[in-house]
Amino acid sequence: MIARLAIGLEIFLSLGALFGGAALILGPDGHLLGIPSTVLHGSLFNSFLIPGILLFVVIGLGPAVAALLTLRRSVLAPLATFGVGVALVGWITAEMLILAGLGSLAWAFYLVLGASIAAIGLSWLRGRD
Repeated sequence: MIARLAIGLEIFLSLGALFGGAALILGPDGHLLGIPSTVLHGSLFNSFLIPGILLFVVIGLGPAVAALLTLRRSVLAPLATFGVGVALVGWITAEMLILAGLGSLAWAFYLVLGASIAAIGLSWLRGRD
């Protein structure tokens, strides 16, 4: 049961991040997602290219690999699931700090999603199915 839940959440996260990351890579000015580049003022980035690559690889491919590990019944699957959750919480926290805002429902949703995935991984690591 816990493995199926992990796979479902990881695939959901992966698909969204792959789409978002690809859109930022293909349109580094943010126009494909309707994000004004002005939100990057004061950050380390002049465009969304590097954040898009990071989003695609870490938050997009990472959960896909974790889901694949779970499907293959790898002993690393619980740890990978925990890592995905922690990575997502870290990503969203950095995004909130860099883009200077705490008021987004999307950020709140992804913080809860990341915490949930991490909790599933931790519970799984502890052997509680």
